[in-house]
Amino acid sequence: MIRKPAVAGKFYDSVPAELRAGVDGFLKKDYRPSGRLAGILAPHAGYSYSGAPAGAAFSALKKLDFDTLVILATGHTMGLRRGALPGATAFETPLGLVDVDEAFCAELLKDKKLFEESPRAHAGEHAVEVQLPFLQALGDKVKIVPVLFNTDDAALLEEAGRALGRAMKGRRALFCVSSDLSHYPPGNIAEISDRSVLLALRQAMRNSAPGYFHQANGLLLAKASEYLDTTACGQAPMTAGAAAALELGCNDFELAVYTHSGKVSGDDSAVVGYGAGFFTEASPKPAGALELTGDMKKELLALARRSIGACLKTGKVPAQPLSPRPEFNQPAAVFVTLNIGGRLRGCIGSLEPRGALADMVASYAGAAAFEDPRFPPVTEADLKKVTIEISVLSPLVRVGGAAEIKEGVHGVYLTSGRRSGTYLPQVWEHFGKKEDFLSSLCAEKAGLPPGAWKEKSTVLYTYTVDHFEEN
Repeated sequence: MIRKPAVAGKFYDSVPAELRAGVDGFLKKDYRPSGRLAGILAPHAGYSYSGAPAGAAFSALKKLDFDTLVILATGHTMGLRRGALPGATAFETPLGLVDVDEAFCAELLKDKKLFEESPRAHAGEHAVEVQLPFLQALGDKVKIVPVLFNTDDAALLEEAGRALGRAMKGRRALFCVSSDLSHYPPGNIAEISDRSVLLALRQAMRNSAPGYFHQANGLLLAKASEYLDTTACGQAPMTAGAAAALELGCNDFELAVYTHSGKVSGDDSAVVGYGAGFFTEASPKPAGALELTGDMKKELLALARRSIGACLKTGKVPAQPLSPRPEFNQPAAVFVTLNIGGRLRGCIGSLEPRGALADMVASYAGAAAFEDPRFPPVTEADLKKVTIEISVLSPLVRVGGAAEIKEGVHGVYLTSGRRSGTYLPQVWEHFGKKEDFLSSLCAEKAGLPPGAWKEKSTVLYTYTVDHFEEN
């Protein structure tokens, strides 16, 4: 039951001494994450292209005490509805055998909804195999749990990742997510797409939301499909890996190295992207909000104004292309508020991410100007007087009661039955007391009795915003 090498002599050297020398060279430089490490992201292409970033990822494992490495990898050769385990006792490389942790695999296979045994899926697959010489070069005898994923079912991937994380608890185990990034765009598009994907992975970790990463990839692919085949061939194991990391108490992803094949070959016409990084527990917990610079905020405000102007002329908000700023390509919950002389003139947005940041700013700017039922459509004369404010929201957090709501800090969303409403944090300035704020929210926005916020049937959520406006 030994799985023989499938890509030795193709993806990496088949001569043991030369393979070992090459891997040792890739591992020579030490990379150290700032937080407690639970897992790594490593690429899986031919070593001439991805050996350096893979070595960067594995170098962080040199001094760690572990005896099992769970490898969550892309399944390239056949479709899979769940995580596929190999049914082998060991994997062979030119450097020798790597034992499979059969007890760990047997534990996973008890959940037939999430995992299955599929030797055929592993037979010609390179995504696990190319990681093994790096593991062998670390010296200690470490067993592996190789799991292949390629389903598009984000809920299943999160559930499977959580299950892997739970199984790792109590063991001296780490994990490796094996994935490359974009496939075959020009180099400049690869840089934009890949850095957007890596930022989305960080945001998914910081917001405890693997589904965010899945959504971000879908939005990116919709914008860039004319340039590339995929945003990340390992989107599935990356989603599952984020879920596993969260189950293990991690809250961040730290990028170590980014590159693409064009930087090695000198040919930027059609490249593959490679990233290496670490799933960590940072302390203190990093903020989940997108980090927007002053220049980014100015660009977004200008985009909102242009979108309203374009809508005045054509009746439509123009579609936004892939942005060179990775932050603008991230899923975002946004409100756009229009004021004239300090008085509200329109406000439209969403509490959940429904599209990329740039798209949502453009769309909601147009909606605030022309679709807010409380006001007539904005005219050209109005637009000259309008001041635009943008609020970028953090994810909703359900709270147990009003005591957890921070005055002047939190926006509040409440729901009771079919009725709901929200006040942005900026609305606190109109109220002297928390009780007045919440009573007004119930009565004025949700159509509920003023005291409904005190009822057990009313569900309360909080969020914060990064809000900025035109001078």
